[in-house]
Amino acid sequence: MSKTTISSISTVKSKLTAIIARTRLVEAGRIHMVGFDTLKDALGDRWVSVRERVLTYAENRLTQHLSSQDAFFRYGDEEFLIVFANLSNQAAQMLVGKVAEEVHQFILGSPDTQSITIKSAVQQVDGELLFQDLSLAEVLAVAHNQSTETPKKPRGNTAFREKSPPGKMQGSLLVEDTGDITGEIGPPELTPVSFVFRPLWDVKNKRITTYRCVPTRKMAAGYTVEQYAVLNATDGQETVLDLDIATLHTAARTLSRVMDSGFVFACNVTVHYETMSRNDSRRAYIEAIDQIPVQLRRFFIVELTELPVGIPMVRFAEFTSILNARIRAISCRIPLDTRNLQGYGNANLFAVTIDLGDIRKSEGEIMKKFDQIAAAAANTGLKTCITGIKSTSLAIAAAASGITYIGGKSVRDDRKIPGRVITMTWSDYFGF
Repeated sequence: MSKTTISSISTVKSKLTAIIARTRLVEAGRIHMVGFDTLKDALGDRWVSVRERVLTYAENRLTQHLSSQDAFFRYGDEEFLIVFANLSNQAAQMLVGKVAEEVHQFILGSPDTQSITIKSAVQQVDGELLFQDLSLAEVLAVAHNQSTETPKKPRGNTAFREKSPPGKMQGSLLVEDTGDITGEIGPPELTPVSFVFRPLWDVKNKRITTYRCVPTRKMAAGYTVEQYAVLNATDGQETVLDLDIATLHTAARTLSRVMDSGFVFACNVTVHYETMSRNDSRRAYIEAIDQIPVQLRRFFIVELTELPVGIPMVRFAEFTSILNARIRAISCRIPLDTRNLQGYGNANLFAVTIDLGDIRKSEGEIMKKFDQIAAAAANTGLKTCITGIKSTSLAIAAAASGITYIGGKSVRDDRKIPGRVITMTWSDYFGF
């Protein structure tokens, strides 16, 4: 850790001067500063051309995360001074770190928590604020350590001194009475649904310009579920519709913010068969699309998913016709064993997608399917996309078969906010 002194406080706006004069805010850890020196070093000569874009994006993120009682101002040419009204020192550091991480991820694609620095005011001496520098990695480590600390247990074996818990009969067995032995078994606790953007690599053109907006949800046990698995088994069709609309509008809002910052990407969102098959839910989804400005819709690709086996292609073409009039293109998720794609080609689709996430086959079997799908797609003029690729060998096999887009953990990490177009060759893929 290092310490940085800021002298010319008189240059800050009068409102901030009045705030920081309240020494108790300094003592409470309410004043912080964030800059982008490491980002500047990483970009080198390119910093001059993107500097204002970075600062504007940082202002947008601060406005998004701060409450109406908080305040922030630009300090100097490339830093922000932030004053929190109520947050604790650690919570404020975490929030400032989150903003810095989002900016780094937006520009570079992979933030380094060790290089991101957060400056917290720790003293006020002779009209100067004394700041303490912490890396985001240090802030996260402190928060983690505090969350995992457990109270000390009393010495000695107290098991026999403690009163045994009450028991209850479960059939012929006496078990501890937790109060819910005979009650209904509910699903595990879930966090709110969040969204990530998963890149799709256009192998032939050696670039990433398309991202899939994927709903995810963390379980209390720590693992994550995604897509329609974020819903409870008891949720009805209305919840499926709600998720489809939430995904659509999250993607639209994110695309709008990215375009305001001078970038653009093609956005892939899924829509469930249940949403499109019923008149009322289909009407609601179409209305949700129509609420999105045309300037954004032209970058959307909607992927029809969870289609039942044997669905009449006339019915399927009805869905694609409705959607095609409003967005850039339509794709459809199909089973790995699909052989004939003629019906999909006749339905005016842009592409077919296969997700390997839940497929339990050997890599050799999957690679043979790649060849079949690529050949069938070539005969019908369809693009192909394979998602959920987890190994280098499958990525190479998909590309060699002629698959158009590939995505998965072996390609690139998920992002909260897509950024500029990424040029990606095989040398980049292997890290050469």
